[in-house]
Amino acid sequence: MRGWSSVADCCSLCDTLAYKFGYGTDVEKFKKEASDKFSLLKDGTLDKPTCARLLLVNGTEDEIFPIDDYYLALQHGAPKEARFVPDRKHMGEPESFFIILKWIYALFGIDANPIAQLQTLPFKPKY
Repeated sequence: MRGWSSVADCCSLCDTLAYKFGYGTDVEKFKKEASDKFSLLKDGTLDKPTCARLLLVNGTEDEIFPIDDYYLALQHGAPKEARFVPDRKHMGEPESFFIILKWIYALFGIDANPIAQLQTLPFKPKY
């Protein structure tokens, strides 16, 4: 994560991630320790022979967590499902919401409409 975290610092993401993961304002300590502490590869999670179904969804133009990172997850352990949303940035929004909800509905045998469900969410524009 050190190489990635140094590149991502151009958009001040390291400050946010350091705080989120309990490092407060100590960004350098976060950069030094985060890879070993939070890596799903290094902790063996990705190489487990079996696991629950996993859906990976991301925008092809994600500048925060690039889709290149997904290849690591796809090359290790049990097979996973992935969908890249063309020409979308972080998390592939808003198309990703429909992809994820439809996947969850199918997984649990739910007969529902993603549009109807999303319309129930409270939304206030930030700007």
